[in-house]
Amino acid sequence: MDHIQQVIDTLAPLGFSIDPVIHDLKEKISRENAELQALRDQPAKYDGKLPLYDFQKIGAMFMRASNGTLLADVPGLGKTVQTIASQENHPLRTLVLCPASLKYNWKEEISKWSDRTAQVIAGDKEERARQWPRYYNWTIANYELLLRDYEEISKIKWDEIVCDEATKISNPRAKSVKALKQISAPKKIALTGTPISNNPVDLWSIIDWIRPGYLGNFSQFKDKYVLTDWWGNVAGYINLDELSDRIAPLMLRRTKEEVFKDFPPKTTEDIVFELSAEERKVYEGVKQRILEEIQSYLGKIDQRTLALIPVKMLRLLQATDHLKLIGEKGESSKLAALKDILEPIIKSGEKVIVFTRFAEMAKILEKELKDQQPLMIYGDVPAEERQVLVNLFNTRGLCHPIMISTEAGAYGINLQSASYVVHYDLCWSVAKLEQREGRVHRIGQKKPVTVYRMIARNTIDEYVAKVLHKKHKISQDILQDADTGIEEKDIQQILKL
Repeated sequence: MDHIQQVIDTLAPLGFSIDPVIHDLKEKISRENAELQALRDQPAKYDGKLPLYDFQKIGAMFMRASNGTLLADVPGLGKTVQTIASQENHPLRTLVLCPASLKYNWKEEISKWSDRTAQVIAGDKEERARQWPRYYNWTIANYELLLRDYEEISKIKWDEIVCDEATKISNPRAKSVKALKQISAPKKIALTGTPISNNPVDLWSIIDWIRPGYLGNFSQFKDKYVLTDWWGNVAGYINLDELSDRIAPLMLRRTKEEVFKDFPPKTTEDIVFELSAEERKVYEGVKQRILEEIQSYLGKIDQRTLALIPVKMLRLLQATDHLKLIGEKGESSKLAALKDILEPIIKSGEKVIVFTRFAEMAKILEKELKDQQPLMIYGDVPAEERQVLVNLFNTRGLCHPIMISTEAGAYGINLQSASYVVHYDLCWSVAKLEQREGRVHRIGQKKPVTVYRMIARNTIDEYVAKVLHKKHKISQDILQDADTGIEEKDIQQILKL
């Protein structure tokens, strides 16, 4: 029925007769859609008691009224509390799927904003098997359990399924995504501040889970919106305005600028420094070795080799971070520059979060900054312990001015007690940078936020920083916030061919 108007428009001119029942059903669907869209401007419809902003009231009521919603507010606008509020007077049996690092954050938020029951699925297989059948309003599990516990999950009659950080389901070929699509529920909600992480194709799987068939099957979607070259590789995108219009009825997306005219400003400053002669020598040596390794690929890079090369390029990023990361001895100019930045911040009594993509670098930073008693979140820190660290960091008066984090801390957690963010190294993805900054620049933040990007001159740092400025065009046509991924010309420029 999502395509009924298109069917009628196509078949009627060919002489097909349309049963009046179909016309009546089409009109009913049109009325329901119109009523749903009217909720976008009516915060007064909210019937709960939570202290929500008007845009959050709209989000809560929109999710309640719709059977399939993509809530795509930018990071920091409270997608979790809106989801909780959508059930405030209408309790359901809800399954929340999220990254493992966010499970206990979800439970804490539910306890904070609701009196509904909640459980986190954890432990070994036997323990989890006992937990699943228990009736709770909210059952919270990480995505990995979709495959490990599929039999138990699929037996339960869920009223609603919520997928948090829904880019986790953007790959339609993943076994976990296929398993998810076999689990039925009358209501489905996808939450993500970055629905397009790399390209518009990411949207298809998310929307297809929310509303199966809404964008056609995967082949139909690609035929309509994706340009491919002779070898079947993505060469570009078409009809993006049409795609934006098509997904609009299912999606709510608000930016901070739209909903808070006086939201504390965020400023970004590049901290540019020179590598030492020793570091430069090592960097150029690494670059030359990479060039020799990939020389045979250049000029005929396909999707497979394009996925392999960035892994090699990480060695260049590591070389600008600290020579220890690539097994060399020597001091780090970037670390020295970081210490210069942190000193006045700490003396002023402010808090700062430092992001790096490398767990080993996080450990080096923890050791180098030990006098400040930094806290640290990285992949090996258990989810329950992460929430304890977040609470410690956000507690006023405690002497933990620095949080060091890998990407493990870039999703879902609230660190608004900080007013400074430092990107010790940059991601290739605009979306991931926004996720990092959204931990601080979010609701509850009362101070202006300053973002520092550490950039070594004439290195991969500098090139990535330049490219990040250019990676918004496709996203602006759809959502205002995606990037297009690494391309062969980027690789050649970084290696200065």
